[in-house]
Formats: sequence, structure tokens, C-alpha cells
Amino acid sequence: MKVIGIVGSPRKNGNTNAIVQEVLKGAAEAGAETRTFLLNEMNYRGCQACDYCKSHDRCKLEDDLAGLFEEMKVADGIVFGAPIYFAQFSGQMRLFLDRCYSLINADFSPRLPVGKKAVIIGTQGAPDPAAFKGVYEEFRGQISSFMCMDVKDTLLGIGYHAPGEVKNNTELMEKAKTTGFNLFR
Repeated sequence: MKVIGIVGSPRKNGNTNAIVQEVLKGAAEAGAETRTFLLNEMNYRGCQACDYCKSHDRCKLEDDLAGLFEEMKVADGIVFGAPIYFAQFSGQMRLFLDRCYSLINADFSPRLPVGKKAVIIGTQGAPDPAAFKGVYEEFRGQISSFMCMDVKDTLLGIGYHAPGEVKNNTELMEKAKTTGFNLFR
């Protein structure tokens, strides 16, 4: 088993990555090989709308996402993590998601093997858990329908501002670890 974490936060030691790492820790304890991709440390551009990927099996852009897309193909599970700063996922995650257009065929069928397990991690400073409910629901729908992934859980860190303060929420951290451990059960 292989599980990768894709972190769309500019904060390497932030709340989003803290939760993603707990999910990966649980997956590793269950025997999975894990790896983390920090989008903020990668060099990539947005989709160029060239449609090269619709007549070829890959994106035309040869940047750091090319390797990440290859890892997504072979991973059994993917943990997507992103903070919400201004009513939407971070720019790093949105740019990555735009490029995921190359992971679907011209007829909108998925290029990734069907049935990969997925976990969605979201963090937000806003204290209202329902404030961005639509963002998480939309993303869940995108990876369920376009990539045909089996979304096992959505974990939210609500009301956190200081980097890493979510680690004090032992209940959430334990739930994240358990989610990773049970990802394939």
C-alpha cells in the first residue's frame, strides 16, 4: 500500500500539514508506505488550456507536478489538505486542482485507476464549522466524480490561526490517525 499526502498550505509547520501528517502516521502504522508533497515548495504553473492532455496521456508542462501526477497514479490512497483563507482553498491547492484537468480524458472519464481511497483535510480560522461547508462538498464531488475516488473522511480544523495549534486538539489528532490506520479497512 502507498498513501501520499498533498499539502496546499504555505506553512510547512501549519495546521493543515499537522493533520495530514497524523493521517499518514496512521496509514504507516497500518503498513502503508507514505510520502508528502508540499505544493508551496514545488515549482509548477497553472493549466495553459492547450488541451495537449486530451490527445496525449499527460500534461504538456514539464514541471514538478509531472512527478506528483505519476505518484498519484500508483498511490492507493491520497490525503488532500488545504487551508481556507479567503472563502476558498489556498491558491497553491487551487492551482494544483486546475492542473488535475490532465488526469481526465476528453470524455471526462478518469485516467487514474478507479477506487483510490481519499481523505480531505481542511483548516480554517473562521469558528463556524458551516462557514465553508460548500467548499468541502464541492471538492468531495470533484474527486468523487472526476477522479472516481472513494472519499473515506473529511477532517476539519476549525478556528485555528497560529501555526501548529491544532496539535492541541487531541480528539482531532486521534481521529486523523485512526482515519489513516483504517483507510483500507
